[in-house]
Amino acid sequence: MASKEDKYIEQLEALGIWDAAFYPAVHQLCTQERELSRVQKAWKATQPEGEKHPDFAHELYGVIIQLRRDIRASRDELGLTPKALKRLKGAAPASPDAPQQGIISRLDEIKRRVEAYDHG
Repeated sequence: MASKEDKYIEQLEALGIWDAAFYPAVHQLCTQERELSRVQKAWKATQPEGEKHPDFAHELYGVIIQLRRDIRASRDELGLTPKALKRLKGAAPASPDAPQQGIISRLDEIKRRVEAYDHG
């Protein structure tokens, strides 16, 4: 079974943005995700019996929120969010003929309708 690091590396390779220099950042991201999982389990263990949810005011919940922010920032740095990927790859340049193609297709449609009307 592939490690979490391997899965992220595969994703980055598929996106065409992988470089071996990114490995420490990938490893850190995976470590943060493991820490988040452990803290969430510990927080859930504080749930009072009979209660539906653990206490959101518990200090562990603050740690969970911070780890989520850190993970989001790490994913963003690696280009693993849509916004980050767009920033890394740049916006796709629009075809210089794109506006003209829209006008041409509309004119062709008008011409087709006029011809159909004249012959109808």
